[in-house]
Amino acid sequence: MKIYRVGGSIRDTLLYGQNQGDNDFVVVGATEKEFLERFPQAQKVGKAFPVFLVDGDEYAFARKEKKVAEGYHGFETIFDSTITLEEDLKRRDITINAIAQDIETGEIIDPLNGRADLQAKKIIHVSDAFSEDPLRTYRVARFAATLPNFVVDATTIELMKTLKDELQTLSPERVWSECNRALGQAGPDRFFTLLKKSDLLSVHFPELEALIGVPAGPKEFHPEEDSFSHALETMKLVESDSPVIRFAALMHDIGKGATPHSEWPSHHDHTKTGVTLLAQLAKRLKIQTKHQKAAELAITYHMKAGVIDKMTPKKIVDLLVAVRPFPAQSIRGFFTVVAADNHKKVSDFEYVFKWADTIFAVSLPEKYRNQGLKSGEMLRQLRIEKIKSCFTIH
Repeated sequence: MKIYRVGGSIRDTLLYGQNQGDNDFVVVGATEKEFLERFPQAQKVGKAFPVFLVDGDEYAFARKEKKVAEGYHGFETIFDSTITLEEDLKRRDITINAIAQDIETGEIIDPLNGRADLQAKKIIHVSDAFSEDPLRTYRVARFAATLPNFVVDATTIELMKTLKDELQTLSPERVWSECNRALGQAGPDRFFTLLKKSDLLSVHFPELEALIGVPAGPKEFHPEEDSFSHALETMKLVESDSPVIRFAALMHDIGKGATPHSEWPSHHDHTKTGVTLLAQLAKRLKIQTKHQKAAELAITYHMKAGVIDKMTPKKIVDLLVAVRPFPAQSIRGFFTVVAADNHKKVSDFEYVFKWADTIFAVSLPEKYRNQGLKSGEMLRQLRIEKIKSCFTIH
C-alpha cells in the first residue's frame, strides 16, 4: 500500500510555501480491507468509489473513469488495487492539480509537468479527457479567479467552448457552488470574464450576458466599455471579500440588460426590472436567500444611496431603515457596494454610519408603544428629528 498527498494541498505548498486548505490523499495498491487494517478508525463516506475520512482528512482510492453518458455523472468509475498513481493523476482537470507527494519519502511525483506550469503561471487541462466532464469548465473559471496572475491556456479555452451544450446537464447547485466559491477569491471578475471568452456565459448566466454591449450610462458618468464591464469593475472595487457583498455588487445594474436599445444610454426603471431578473436567476441556480436579498437591496436602492448627502432628513431615515436588513454587515455592507459603484471608499460614508447609529439608538417612549402603525410613524418622526438636531443635512 502506498499513500500520496495530492491535488490542491500540493499545489498550494509549492506555490505559497504552505498548504492553505485541506489535505487530500490517494491510496494505491490496496484493498479496502487492507486499508482498514492500517486505519481501523477510518469512516467510509464515498458511495461511487472508496473514500474514507481519517482524522478529518480524506483518503480516496486511486481510480480512473470511463465516459458512458452525458453530464457530470456520466462516468463509470474503475477502482481496484491495480490502478496506478499516474492513472489517477491523468483523470484530473488541470496540470497544477495533478501533482502528488509520497508521504513516506517526501518525493514529488509530477508526470504531467504541473510544477512547470506553476512556475509559468499557466492553467492548462491535463488531457482531452477534460471535455468528458462539463463541470471542469466552471472549475477552470474558479481557478482563474483564485489565481489572478495565471493565464488560462488558449487550448483549454477552446476545449471549454466545445462543452457549451453539455453544460445544460449540470445541476444548478454545482454551478452555483463553483460561482460562489469564485466570488470569495482574489479575482472574482475573472470567473465571468473567462466564461465570456469561452462563449459560455449565456448557459447559466444569460442575465449577465445581456449586459454585454449595453452602455452603462452617459459616457461622462460611465466610461466603461459596457454594463458588463461596469458590473465586473464594481465587484472588483468592493472593499470586502464577502461573496454576498460581491454578488450584490455584480447584480446592482442587472436590469440594464433589458433596456430597449432606443432608450440607451438611459435606463429608466432598470431597478424594478433588475429585481425581476435577479429573482429569475436566483430561482434557476438555487442561489441562497442571503445573496438574493443583498442583491435585491443593492439593485433597488444603490442610486438613491449614492446621493444620500443631498437627501432630506425624512428620506435619509427611510433609506437607512430600508437597507438595514442587508445580510452582510448590515448598512456598512450595503454602502460597501454603493462606494464601489461610485468609485469611492467605504470610509467616505462614515458620516452615514454615524447617522445610522444615532437614529437606531432612538427608542419609542412607553406611551407611544403598542399602537400599531401609529407607533411606527411616531418612531420614524423621532428619528427624523434626531437627524435634524445632530447633523447638517446638505
